Amino acid sequence: MTSTVKKLVNNLISNHVPKVWDKLSVSIISVETGKTIARTNKALVRNGNCQWTETLSESIWIKHNNSPKELEEHLFKFVVSMGSARCGILGEAMVNMARYYTSSRSSSPVSLPLKKCSYGTVLQVIRMFRMEY
Repeated sequence: MTSTVKKLVNNLISNHVPKVWDKLSVSIISVETGKTIARTNKALVRNGNCQWTETLSESIWIKHNNSPKELEEHLFKFVVSMGSARCGILGEAMVNMARYYTSSRSSSPVSLPLKKCSYGTVLQVIRMFRMEY
């Protein structure tokens, strides 16, 4: 069985951002293809926090049998940077979006500590899904 799911990501907030960073953006990259599927605009860092106001969306196919445990993995990388995912990277976090497809936590905040970041910066994400037919 295959479902098309509209993956909506909104309310992105980054905490514990070092003072040397003044504007940040977030890129969402498909681990499978290596392509950037969505990117926020640059947002100002204020008092060590950064919040993005736009909602990012992308349709993904989720293959599954009758058991939620048999969902196919959908790995995405969230890259927090000064603008380009190739330069000025603050850190990144990896997420299996299929894990949240059947979860009651699909619209609850998830805190993602950034890897490759020595400042303790955390990206808080609220994910929401909507079925499409």
